[in-house]
Amino acid sequence: MPGDPARCRLNAARYTELSERAKDPARRKRLVVLAETWTRLAAELEADQALLNALSELQFDKPFYAVPEALNLRAA
Repeated sequence: MPGDPARCRLNAARYTELSERAKDPARRKRLVVLAETWTRLAAELEADQALLNALSELQFDKPFYAVPEALNLRAA
């Protein structure tokens, strides 16, 4: 899967550092938003990878009820 959460977090840290040095409040705010976006992207990539890992362990020759079991889902 494309994307590297560690690299996204590095980008977030860079934008955070730039925001701390920015003198203009509007620029500071834009840099903070960019840092938050990179942080959110890292979390999404990690979640997507976890889902892909779980799906890759499925055996599709079994009945469909194996999907919720493999994802640790329970009926309410």
